[in-house]
Amino acid sequence: MKKVAITGGIGSGKTYISNMFAELGVPIYDSDSRAKKIINSNIQVKKSITSAFGLNCFNGSILDRRYISNLIFNDRSKLKLINSIVHPFVYMDYNCWLLKQKFNYTIYESAIIYDNQGQYNFDKIIGVISEEELRISRLLDRGMDNLSITNIMKNQMPDSKIVSISDFLIYNNLNNELTEDVKGIHSKLLLY
Repeated sequence: MKKVAITGGIGSGKTYISNMFAELGVPIYDSDSRAKKIINSNIQVKKSITSAFGLNCFNGSILDRRYISNLIFNDRSKLKLINSIVHPFVYMDYNCWLLKQKFNYTIYESAIIYDNQGQYNFDKIIGVISEEELRISRLLDRGMDNLSITNIMKNQMPDSKIVSISDFLIYNNLNNELTEDVKGIHSKLLLY
């Protein structure tokens, strides 16, 4: 089974595109939602996060996302630290999930696929690119504020880097024919 990753910056439309692949029967591993579940349920991860960032990181047993976002997206070393705590568990969970899949290929959805050389874990990479103004508009529509958006975007891989390393690109702007793009990539991946 081929392992494919889909990546792009916040607001680029990774999940939207992943859902289009899912409609074609492709199993999708959403690393963000799995990471949230792991953070909120794994005692070892909770202890490590609390040790690194303090007791205020959790409201009861649930991560205080606003609090932790303010910490990590204003300090790159803290962002790397939390990723080093959480992502080994995400990769273990992903590998267990892979064992249950039967399709020709699977998709791993993540904004940080290129951090820590993660792209080498996959056979192919799909990059989702979108104009910055459109990304910001989408995020504002989701209820995010401008400062949070700016802090997250400045800590993510620039589109130029995503373009340079991706095997396939999807430009998710308002005038694109996304269905044809997804079907074309899907056909190639089935033959690969």
